[in-house]
Amino acid sequence: MFNINKNKDVIKSELNPFYYLCDSMTAITYKFLILLLIQFIALICTKSFNSVFVITASFLGGLIASIVYFILTKEPFYKNYELIIQGIFIGFFLPAAYPLHTAFFTAFTILLLFKIFIRHSNNWLTPSALAIVIAYFVGKNYFPQFLVTQDLIISKNPSVSLITQGAFPVFSFDSSITNFLNTYILFPFRVTIPEGLISLLWDTNSTIPAFRFNILNIFATIVLFCDNNMLEIIPIIFVTTYALLVRLFGPFVYGGIFNTGDIILAILSSGTLFASAFILQFQGTVPVTKNAKVLFGLLAGLIAFLVSGPGTSPIGMAYTVLICNVFNLLLRSLEDTRVEKKLKTRIFSI
Repeated sequence: MFNINKNKDVIKSELNPFYYLCDSMTAITYKFLILLLIQFIALICTKSFNSVFVITASFLGGLIASIVYFILTKEPFYKNYELIIQGIFIGFFLPAAYPLHTAFFTAFTILLLFKIFIRHSNNWLTPSALAIVIAYFVGKNYFPQFLVTQDLIISKNPSVSLITQGAFPVFSFDSSITNFLNTYILFPFRVTIPEGLISLLWDTNSTIPAFRFNILNIFATIVLFCDNNMLEIIPIIFVTTYALLVRLFGPFVYGGIFNTGDIILAILSSGTLFASAFILQFQGTVPVTKNAKVLFGLLAGLIAFLVSGPGTSPIGMAYTVLICNVFNLLLRSLEDTRVEKKLKTRIFSI
């Protein structure tokens, strides 16, 4: 007699012979669109219409680039969705006052050239990061400056100082939530959080949209990586490494005290969380093996510290991603060499 319970795993494997290690690019694209749409709606709700227009302009640049590429090559249009997503990323890293026509033509030109010269199988460059850096040089005056000075860096809790100075807004609900957490949740651990942290999580009110809604970026990270542990490795190690370096050496390199850096300011400014969730792991720009991913995350954190410093950098994360693209080429080459050696060893051992 056929035992159903005993053979249910066999039946399952026969009915579902193929298992995917990660989502398809189409599925990931839909996730990106939904998560970015949430932030887009948040901009509308906060009446940040200038940012809405800039993102729309760069989105149209990516859309037109994908249409032009489709006309030139007749490649299935769904393969060009990445250009649209990258166009939206560009808009999120541009200031609200950035000229719309410049945002459009920057996104259109860079993304079209990227698609023409770098095909799917040879992706090694993150086009949105390149476009953001170019947009910065074209319209540098529109980008905000570093908010932290040397004196502020070596002081204790620069984020609190900036909040007190009015650089970051404090919302009406912040005080009640902070008091509740400090009194009922964190008191047993002898830990308190400063007033203003909840506001930083909610909305920094930066002119650059990617720097604003940190709580939505945390949510996006969870949604994107919760079903694939291998994808979680790089963002977690990147943010942890960057935070530790800022904590240990942030003020120290400016003549301050060792191990007094402001982690809150580093993580919740400069678009750190947005970059780690959306653009740091563009397909083809990260290693494949677990060990190489760990090394990549460590390098990314180190580069972010060297480029963005203690935080509030207007362009540091875009530079970080581009430099990581170059290091990825080296890591992928080392991966290929290691695989070749293993294959030769196994072949000769047969």
